[in-house]
Amino acid sequence: MHLSLSVQFTSERFDYQSELPDGYNAGNRFYGKDVAEFLVSALENKNLRTDFLDEDWGWLVFSVKGSVPEFEVAIYNLSEHSEGGRPGTNQWGLWVRAYERRKFLGVLPKKSEVAVPSLVSDAVEQAVCTAGATTKPWADGPQ
Repeated sequence: MHLSLSVQFTSERFDYQSELPDGYNAGNRFYGKDVAEFLVSALENKNLRTDFLDEDWGWLVFSVKGSVPEFEVAIYNLSEHSEGGRPGTNQWGLWVRAYERRKFLGVLPKKSEVAVPSLVSDAVEQAVCTAGATTKPWADGPQ
């Protein structure tokens, strides 16, 4: 059983062709900032408080500190050449993971991965539908 959820979708709604600013993604310049902004707004409409940031591999939407459930959504542009810094494709991949904080040995905080709650997976899938697309399993995506 996989704890995470990997889905992909195709949409012309999000930018995958323009010139990207040099400062994004530690200079790696991946598409997906507008996808992250869209997801933050859509998830907040479902009372899931989130924010986003750029990583050296792409974009990450995450639940704000102290929120339950605790989760993150990694956003990838699925360009044929596997590089987001060149003209991309209208295909996007989302890798959703959820966490729970517990005490290890009753004292030390420990973050453990758990199955993605349906509240989160449903909200992500509804957001994609709102963008005019449909999710499908991302067979070769992260597990």
